[in-house]
Amino acid sequence: MAGPLFSHPAVGDRSTPAPTREELIERERQRRLALIAARSSGSPAAAERSDEDSHAPQPQQPPSASAPEAAVPAHRPWPAAVPDGFASESAWHAAQQAARAVAAAARAGGHPAPQLEALAPDTAADQLARLVAAAVVPLAPITAVRTLAEAAGAVDALLPPGQAVRARALLAGDPGQVAAGYGNAEGSGADGAWQVYADYVRLTQYGRVPAEDQQRLAQLLPLPVVDDLVDAGHLAPRAVPEDGDRRLYLQARLAPSQVDMEGLRGLGWAEEQARREFRLRLARGDTAVLEEARGLTDEQLRLAADLAQVRSTSRIPSELSAMKWLWPALERLAPQAPVNLRRDKAFGSWFVVRRMHRALRAAHREQLLKDPKRADSLLKHARNEANALRDIWTPGSWEAKNLLAYLLVLSPAGDEAYDEALDAISPVAPGRGLREDQLPGAGRSHLEHNRTVLRQLQRHREDDHVLNPYLVLGVADSAPEQVWKERWRALRRALDDDGEAAVNQAKDAIQALERGRAPVEPFLVPLMPQRWANPAAGAAATGAGAPPMPRRTAAPTQQERDYARDQAARAIIRAACQNVGLPADPAAPPASSPESSNQ
Repeated sequence: MAGPLFSHPAVGDRSTPAPTREELIERERQRRLALIAARSSGSPAAAERSDEDSHAPQPQQPPSASAPEAAVPAHRPWPAAVPDGFASESAWHAAQQAARAVAAAARAGGHPAPQLEALAPDTAADQLARLVAAAVVPLAPITAVRTLAEAAGAVDALLPPGQAVRARALLAGDPGQVAAGYGNAEGSGADGAWQVYADYVRLTQYGRVPAEDQQRLAQLLPLPVVDDLVDAGHLAPRAVPEDGDRRLYLQARLAPSQVDMEGLRGLGWAEEQARREFRLRLARGDTAVLEEARGLTDEQLRLAADLAQVRSTSRIPSELSAMKWLWPALERLAPQAPVNLRRDKAFGSWFVVRRMHRALRAAHREQLLKDPKRADSLLKHARNEANALRDIWTPGSWEAKNLLAYLLVLSPAGDEAYDEALDAISPVAPGRGLREDQLPGAGRSHLEHNRTVLRQLQRHREDDHVLNPYLVLGVADSAPEQVWKERWRALRRALDDDGEAAVNQAKDAIQALERGRAPVEPFLVPLMPQRWANPAAGAAATGAGAPPMPRRTAAPTQQERDYARDQAARAIIRAACQNVGLPADPAAPPASSPESSNQ
């Protein structure tokens, strides 16, 4: 029997089974990845071939009993066409373009980024941000920030919002675009670096920065840059750091009068040391410095000329006598200069009290040397000075009265001399001079002591009594034993027998006083020795009017000038690294100022 003209294969005899749903999804995913890769390579032909291959006709398969039509849905859920983290294919393309720009910048900067140059087509958004941040770290700070700012628009989460604003302001050179405190994060070092940069720009452009901010700049900026700020007048004396290696140097630059002599030696500032020594020696009465001084300021040169005029004319102008620290030098240059006691009470009293006491001591010395004529002349001179001073309303008037009382009883005299002496140092009537109660406590107690001495001598007068043995030896009242004994020994060697007997009598009187066996204590001259001592010389070495120390650094390099900006840029780079999950670059320069040969 002939076979049938047409035959059909038996059901279940098909050699190619229909693809499952999972296989179809995987196939579509591979097709799209291939398409993405082809487009990324920039080859239109490859993209076209990939697209044509994906649309090649597939062999039709008859329906299978094992795979009924209802098992394949009419609308399949296609997978995402872009890597994770990108909202759309256009966003992915923009990120790829940004990545290529970053890679090009890294290669141009000498630090290629191979992973960016051969970016995998399925690189997720967070991984791409890490690659971009890592690629810019080795670049110059300002280049790195520019690259980050340009890529941040396409690469999400690359920069925190606040740092993105700072980056744009940094590139514009205008930190004032960023509101104070904007972008600050608690515990972030980036905030400090940004503040230093902002303060530096504000100080150089507008010159208005609070003292504490100036102090921070003086501590952190490279020293040559700080010296530029000092020279431009941008830093005030309050900018001197409170401690640290720079404090003394910047104090000498900004507040030179506050540097003491030890500081000058530490700085090796010989010029200012010489200027201070000039003042100090004058304050001690050492007028030889007028011939030796070098490197003086214009003011000191004028002072030296004025003092030379005092020496040649024996006249002391009031503008010089107003400088209390200068009094010992004026006394040395013109010891017999006339003074107006009513006009110049402070200097005049000091000057005349010392001069009359100097004459009194010299008279005692001449008596020991057996020169009565010279001694009488000196005593007369002391008496004249005292008479001129006694009516002036100053403490010096009481010194004058006290000296006149001493002179009245110094020579053998009767009761009248003691009465006159007591009257001379008695309290004055109101309106007749400075009242006793206006004297310092020591002056009042010494006056009462001297009245007691005069009353004792008036009752029990002794011809050989030494009124003041210290004056005989030429030493101060109550001088230490070592001092008066040294003077006594020197006089013994220089005097004849009569003179030696006189100084031995003075020595015995002092010893009796020290042992508590003196029948009458010495008549004290002067009443207030501390008041008539030389003014403290230390005040002269304060450096008032000292000129600033010249800078000791060379002009800053460009790197040093850009230091504040670069530190702010590095802080932005570190913030980007931390934002994408990378550690701050361990090779990044530290936050302190760069090493400089000037420091």
